[in-house]
Amino acid sequence: MSPVIRVDVGWVLQVQSAISPLNVPISDWGALGVMADRHKFERERGTLYYEEISARAATFLHTALLLRPFTDYNLVIGWGCTHQYMSVSGQPVQAKDEELYELVRAVRAQEADLRTIAHHLESWRAA
Repeated sequence: MSPVIRVDVGWVLQVQSAISPLNVPISDWGALGVMADRHKFERERGTLYYEEISARAATFLHTALLLRPFTDYNLVIGWGCTHQYMSVSGQPVQAKDEELYELVRAVRAQEADLRTIAHHLESWRAA
């Protein structure tokens, strides 16, 4: 099983402050909490629902795009968290802008789900 890195709302806000304009208002604190906590959901105590690193990382982008915890920059912050989580987990990714934007369009249109994002992350892993 892959190493588990657990982060919280403070980590998401730290990523947000590093990559987006200062003071981007939070439009939904509950959605922000979901964005921070979803990656560590356990189906039963001690057994993660999202076993793969790519699936755990995908939760950040997926949740940010659909629940929009910030008033703006949800794509930037969601991708920043996803990218950082993959890097910290030892599986850095590199996505071409056009591939990322196409995936984001599909997620927002609800034509792509969390597993689709995870598959893309796997294919974007740096060599």
